[in-house]
Amino acid sequence: MTVAPDTGYRFVTARTVALLKDLELAARRIVEGSMLGRHRSRRAGAGLEFSQYRSYQPGDDLRRVDWKLYARSDRHFVREAESETSVVVRLVLDATGSMAHEEDGVSKFDYARFLAAALALLAHRQGDALGLSILRAGRVEAIHPRRDAPQLHRVLHALERATPAGRWPTWDRIERALALDPLPGLTLVIGDLRERDREIEAAARHLTGARHEATLFEILGRQEREFGYRGVVTIEDLETFERLDLDAAVVRETAIAGLAAERSALRARLEHRGAVVVACPLDQPFEGPLRAYLTRRERLA
Repeated sequence: MTVAPDTGYRFVTARTVALLKDLELAARRIVEGSMLGRHRSRRAGAGLEFSQYRSYQPGDDLRRVDWKLYARSDRHFVREAESETSVVVRLVLDATGSMAHEEDGVSKFDYARFLAAALALLAHRQGDALGLSILRAGRVEAIHPRRDAPQLHRVLHALERATPAGRWPTWDRIERALALDPLPGLTLVIGDLRERDREIEAAARHLTGARHEATLFEILGRQEREFGYRGVVTIEDLETFERLDLDAAVVRETAIAGLAAERSALRARLEHRGAVVVACPLDQPFEGPLRAYLTRRERLA
């Protein structure tokens, strides 16, 4: 299927970006449709906007010396500017089996990959160190944070070839992959937050305990939220492959209430740990979740 040229879509849905074969193009479309705010803080440094002069000090970058001023004054001065303070952005992609859940031709995993690509593009544009950890089949595939130009393409390539399978790994494996350090950091977890032994809560506790800002993007489908099945259905756990035959009409109200209670309790536990949860409905545009996150980051800057 071919994709028409960009005509300035106001809303960017998972179905829209699923038509795009180029993950970077999809990320740009999501970002351009959602960019309201950015994380930034002003400091004196080596950016593009001139702020003031100061006397040269040993160790200063000679490229910042104003040689024209030196020719006039016979003294070395360094041009200071205001620039953005970069941070370490660690993306954590849930690639467990439950992320294979699909509705209307779009899987939760594709939604997660597109959102991760958009966040990666934002971090790259802002000069932040960018890293990616993919949690799959009890293991972690990690790309450690770097600020060099090829890093965005390393991350996008890893996202393109990733597939969902298995369960979350244990915390010790995640910790080694994230290589937590005292540098300012944003850890962004993208997935459906399905846990069996409070492993996601444990990860949030460790992250916030290490003074990292943790945000979890929770992806849920409409069928899950509304239990929109009809007749006798077979429900399969995509991680354990266990199956259960149910009469949808009989269990609908109980299933809806049970899921809502489960998600509410998890959100409360995560927020108690200092983490932030952003709802990502699979059937709704990316704009809402991404805008909510970016707006919050802007308020905190």
